[in-house]
Amino acid sequence: MKIKQRSQTKLKNNLRWDMLRLLDQIDNQDQYSNIVIDNYLASSNRSSQDKNLVVKVVYGSVQRRLTLDFYLQDLVKGKIEDWVRSLLRLSIYQSVYLDRVPQHAIVNEAVEIAKVNGHQGIGKLVNAILRNFFRQELQSLTVITEPLERLSIEHSVPLWLVKYFDQHLPEHQLKAFLSSLNQVPNLSARINGPTAKRSHIMDQLKEQGLAVTSSQVSPFGFRITAGDVFNSQAYQEGLFTIQDESSMLVAPLGKLTGSENVLDACAAPGGKASHIASLLTDGHLTALDISKHKLSILKDHAERLGLSHKIDSIVTDALDFQPLSQTAFDVIYLDAPCSGIGLMRRKPEIKYQKSPVAIQELVKLQKQLFKHMLSLLKPGGRLVYSTCTLTYEENEQLIEEILKENSECQVESILAEEVLTDNVITSQGFLRIWPQQHGTDGFFISRFLKKID
Repeated sequence: MKIKQRSQTKLKNNLRWDMLRLLDQIDNQDQYSNIVIDNYLASSNRSSQDKNLVVKVVYGSVQRRLTLDFYLQDLVKGKIEDWVRSLLRLSIYQSVYLDRVPQHAIVNEAVEIAKVNGHQGIGKLVNAILRNFFRQELQSLTVITEPLERLSIEHSVPLWLVKYFDQHLPEHQLKAFLSSLNQVPNLSARINGPTAKRSHIMDQLKEQGLAVTSSQVSPFGFRITAGDVFNSQAYQEGLFTIQDESSMLVAPLGKLTGSENVLDACAAPGGKASHIASLLTDGHLTALDISKHKLSILKDHAERLGLSHKIDSIVTDALDFQPLSQTAFDVIYLDAPCSGIGLMRRKPEIKYQKSPVAIQELVKLQKQLFKHMLSLLKPGGRLVYSTCTLTYEENEQLIEEILKENSECQVESILAEEVLTDNVITSQGFLRIWPQQHGTDGFFISRFLKKID
């Protein structure tokens, strides 16, 4: 969206203008919602109440994009500019899913934005579309006769993804899965240290007025349901860090004793890497990532958590990495680049950006990374492969191909007693956690041993 000079002055106090600028970055500039929103929260001088409303509307407008476009399809005739469509989406979202703002205020402010950042004609168009929308009853999804297409529009998940998961899930689980993607993601944290510290840290946070509950997924985790956790003394002292509960399961499955020479092949931004380091005593972690910026975030986390002395960070493509010494690694973690389909609730724009073709390209990279990591692993060593995606091509099917092509690699099954949660261990000994099961990100973890000749 081209922002006119007059918009910066005339609309600077307009909260809906904030919403549009953020939504345009996500809808039309392919930026990640979490980064866009985090930057806004860090830089805006708005009140906490106003910021919360902006985040709710922007996030919801991304989550519900296909549903909102369904409501707009008969009202928008011809081509309109992308930013105008985003303005219409957030206006309708606020009307359909929230009840704080009267309809006339939604229309008036949207028209003002359209005129100032566009021109009089765009203002009249937006006015006509929104007034027509509010005059009519909300169109029922029952007009969509094809069941999977109706699920796609109802839950705002692209049809190809609905059809994909329909092949793998029974009907009731498919609906539960799709419905879970539009729920508000939980804010969870992982303690920095042994699990015995969790209750003490939680008590400390409660004394400071925060509402927290123990994770039912990881003994290292807890959820924050109310309060500013980032300004808490415990956070500043490095007693915990923010991390999704499903990804907290990765580090312990390496079965570290504390003295290992460990490699984290795709380490940034550092949630899992800092967890690995916290499990080491006199061992050491080499953390790789292709992104210098993301590795700097890892370094900041490690410093706050008091773990910097256990981690060497190297900016490199993991495929090109060769250790300076000839010593192979005892344990390697490969949290592979993936389609991120398991993150659709936390990063809803992902579902609109991915395609089957893109997934196949990722599978090629994942296989290359897996094979290279095997070459760096000592005989008898352990490799933990994980992804934040739920596609079978990037997980079970990839592993099946890896095992056929690499006779020195064998599965080390993850056991039910190694996790707290039910129904997450597959028949092959892998861990697959779905968002609807425990309110976490979707995640996949597998574990392997390199055979000793």
